[in-house]
Amino acid sequence: MKKEHRKILEHISTYLSENPEQRFGQAIFNLKINEFIDEEDLMNPKYQLRDIHNDSDEKILERIESQLKWFNKQKEGL
Repeated sequence: MKKEHRKILEHISTYLSENPEQRFGQAIFNLKINEFIDEEDLMNPKYQLRDIHNDSDEKILERIESQLKWFNKQKEGL
């Protein structure tokens, strides 16, 4: 297992421990592991998931960590 794999799993585990009411699929979407395709026509979004097959582990880890920072800023504002 690569260090990025371990870090991704740690983030998912921590997030699910802190948010036990969420399903696994919600967690990976909320952590931005899966994302919707960028829509050109925002009036008629298709809400299709973007294929992340070619995303590097590092890119996925960057998205997760960015999202966790955003969540923490939101909590601070409450």
